[in-house]
Amino acid sequence: MNRYIVEFKKDKEQESALLTPVIPGKIIKVDFVPLQREIYLPVYYNISLIEGTTRKRIGKLGAWIAENYPLEDYHLRTISQNKTTLLSFKDKKRAILKSPSNNYEIITINKNDLGKRRRERLEKNGFFKGYDIKRNIVIGNYYLFRRKKKIRGLLELEPEFAHTDFLSLVVLDKLLDVLKNKKTKSIESLEGVEDIEEGKYSNFILSHYPVNRVKEAIEYIDQQGEWETFCELADKGKPILLNGPTGCGKSTMIKWYAHINNIPFYMAPTGNRETSMDDIIGSWVPADPKPIKAPGALSLAMVHNGIFYFEEIGPVDPGVLYGLHGVLDDKKLTIQSQYGFEVIEGADNFKMISSGNLDSRYTPIELSDAFLERWAQIKLIYPDKEGTIDILMSRAAGLDEKMATLITELIFDFRNILASYKKDMGLRGAVEVCQASLASKQSLRKLIEVYMLNPKSTYESDQTLYKKLMERVNKRIKG
Repeated sequence: MNRYIVEFKKDKEQESALLTPVIPGKIIKVDFVPLQREIYLPVYYNISLIEGTTRKRIGKLGAWIAENYPLEDYHLRTISQNKTTLLSFKDKKRAILKSPSNNYEIITINKNDLGKRRRERLEKNGFFKGYDIKRNIVIGNYYLFRRKKKIRGLLELEPEFAHTDFLSLVVLDKLLDVLKNKKTKSIESLEGVEDIEEGKYSNFILSHYPVNRVKEAIEYIDQQGEWETFCELADKGKPILLNGPTGCGKSTMIKWYAHINNIPFYMAPTGNRETSMDDIIGSWVPADPKPIKAPGALSLAMVHNGIFYFEEIGPVDPGVLYGLHGVLDDKKLTIQSQYGFEVIEGADNFKMISSGNLDSRYTPIELSDAFLERWAQIKLIYPDKEGTIDILMSRAAGLDEKMATLITELIFDFRNILASYKKDMGLRGAVEVCQASLASKQSLRKLIEVYMLNPKSTYESDQTLYKKLMERVNKRIKG
């Protein structure tokens, strides 16, 4: 087992946690910021790497924990060195920690379940709490010890597991102690605000931001009856979550519905780990004589009585998504603008639609049941070979069936290879190949390489995946 000592230190007004390997090496430091009685969520903490006398900031940890925040929505998210991990609670004794490569179950240790010798050894050193770390079997532990009012931790892990995945675990109890008695405050959910202005900001949007409609759209080709289900839910104004792999037609379905029904359409920036409520609701921009609140896609859709589309919600911080609960429940949003506070309410035609690939193989973050249960969810899959051929021929007018069949066979070949790399192959690249093949002077091999192979092997240094994919191309295309 690799072992790491966790020390909690206080220097003047600054508190921190140090994660130090027993075998001398690089030290990781998490700084705890001083807080007021009321806080905004998430609370962010800086993560640094210390090597000798050099200190370098390498990431941040976001915490969604507070007195008036439900336990099932408690979570810690760490973004460090291009890796994201999420720790979320199942109940008081169990949590799930997800990293890009592994899912772990974190279970609070019950002293009574410990063997006598292990319990005596731990208690001799001041043990008062601990966790088993499981991945099918126990692969590590985290123990907390108290001696003379000083708390220290010990993280033990099997060598093949990265200790950096467990930063949220080693500071969990410290953050619970600090944050569980803090009250949250949020601009977006203020219910008791005085001096709420009626309609001024809505009128500002109506007069300065014209209606946006989808003037042209690609017809969605139904596969298994999902189109009828989608239309029925959308017509009733139900919030809809389309869950399916990349390139299966989620956005095509939504835009086609907006187009044929002539409904105003507003799309938020594609979701990512840095997405904030400002990206969704709107943000302050400089203006003369004072800044104004430029409306985001959600505000525009509510005021113009249209569709709000949030693409790729999978990577978005669950705490940001928590801010949408009020809109999902009663179509109301309290927003602060240059006119003060105002409640915007979506009318009958306002619709919330989101999409994402929420397969745990590709998305390390697990959204809470409290959020997911507010949506009617439609699960989409890739079309079968016959359906794929139909789509390719419809998207590339004049394409013969032989070419559509060849590209379809390659798509299915590629998916079999990509599965072991935790990747998917949608239809975007294939459609581009089919359309380009009708007029381009480039060879079919080159078009497939440019539109289908290179995007999937962008970050490869050894070209292993590229070579495997190209082998399938050479087998299908002779000469």
